[in-house]
Amino acid sequence: MEIKNYLKNLDPYRAKLEQSELQTKRIAARKEGDAASSAQGDRVSLSDEAKLRTEAYSAALAAPDVRQEKVDALKSKVESGEYQVDSRAVAEKLLKEEQDLFG
Repeated sequence: MEIKNYLKNLDPYRAKLEQSELQTKRIAARKEGDAASSAQGDRVSLSDEAKLRTEAYSAALAAPDVRQEKVDALKSKVESGEYQVDSRAVAEKLLKEEQDLFG
């Protein structure tokens, strides 16, 4: 006489355990795949335009905030009375800017 274990498939605890083991194996396999891809490293490539913008930004950061030679030249002209403001040119530029804003 042969005895078969038909209750094996009906055991909810065993099914849960097998499902848990399967899930653990899947997670381990996924982690191995992630580790393999990160070992190769990520790559970044920049376009020529991006490189040019980076260089321009670096140059702008390196430039002084104030062009002291210009400030000194204007300061000496104002102190000596040589600096004359052309009020007509200033007014024309103000009107042109106003037109550009609302025109």
